[in-house]
Amino acid sequence: MRKIEAKIVADSVNPQGNRITTFLLTFPRFILSELNTHRVFSKNSASSRAIPFEKMVKMVEDDPFIPIAWQSKHSGMQGNEYLDGESEQKLLVNKWLEARDLAVQQSKLLNNSNVTKQLCNRLLEPFMWHTVLLTATEFDNFFKLRCPSYDGFSKNGEKVSFRSKKDVRKHFEELKLDTDLVDNQFFKSWQSINTSQAEIHMQALAEAMWDAMNESTPKELKEGEWHIPFGDKIQNRDIMQHVKGSFNSRTEVEEAIQKFKIKIAVARCARLSYMTFDGKVDYEKDLKLHDSLLKSGHMSPFEHCARAMTNLEYYSSIKGKVPTQRDEYGILNYEYYPYSDGVTNRDGVFWVGFNEANPNNGDRFGWCNNFKGFIQYRYLIENKS
Repeated sequence: MRKIEAKIVADSVNPQGNRITTFLLTFPRFILSELNTHRVFSKNSASSRAIPFEKMVKMVEDDPFIPIAWQSKHSGMQGNEYLDGESEQKLLVNKWLEARDLAVQQSKLLNNSNVTKQLCNRLLEPFMWHTVLLTATEFDNFFKLRCPSYDGFSKNGEKVSFRSKKDVRKHFEELKLDTDLVDNQFFKSWQSINTSQAEIHMQALAEAMWDAMNESTPKELKEGEWHIPFGDKIQNRDIMQHVKGSFNSRTEVEEAIQKFKIKIAVARCARLSYMTFDGKVDYEKDLKLHDSLLKSGHMSPFEHCARAMTNLEYYSSIKGKVPTQRDEYGILNYEYYPYSDGVTNRDGVFWVGFNEANPNNGDRFGWCNNFKGFIQYRYLIENKS
């Protein structure tokens, strides 16, 4: 049985301390629109338009999404009372599955009437699990808005709230309390102490992502090195046959191999998996898919691979500023940007200054599209001179 899940497929940090993380997410299809409101995320998503109708029906019949809890009727966006009686919950699950059966029945009737799968599959979406590949450098606002908020705890005499059940468990362990107390009391009453206003399934997804990031150690990249989702699954020896041409050094060979790794990763991001559809690794198909995506202008899969900025790139990439020209050092100048508040050259030396009146202005540096500290493969392609 599938469940709400977040797996990290690549996790990196640049020399400036910015972290980029790529997730493979599983969640109910009906919260996709909520995830899509977070525009700092680069995403590729499984398409219910593309999945064959018979396969979609089987997925919904064999492993449908069923709500993780049943809230009572309420006003506003979010309630805090639940229908939690054992017999009551069984009845509600049965009613949900009856609705699933009716949706399957009607979609089959449409399919038998020669209606496109793009419409037949839509009737099944409330009962579908969904898969998304997501890459970003900025998660703070997402976690603030979407994670649970488990309240009613204290630490060092101050009230604290936690975004994860695992964090609550750690808190109990730090206090040397019996973990049975956590399991028997907290995990059975998490709804009553959760004050988050996010939809509960979105909370579960955000909580899974929060835990995954806390449990992952990002790979340290040097400037110019690449964050490549599924890159650890791509073996150099297996792609050497695709590396053609003459090279003057080992460095040139490694650069050529890296280019192929990036292309293969793009194809796998488009497929939402590091395996081809027939279950076999086929680099030739991956390379052809990369070229086909590029030719047709399907550019979203090109956003997940990203290069760590150099120090020069980092401090000349400023959020909300339009560059005017480059000076003799290749640094972007801003005619209204004084030295005390940004980037300049002085006596032939690269200087970076910060305005003491605005100590947070350092957050403006390092931005390229929706990533901070990293340049997307897509950006490099679209801005190639």
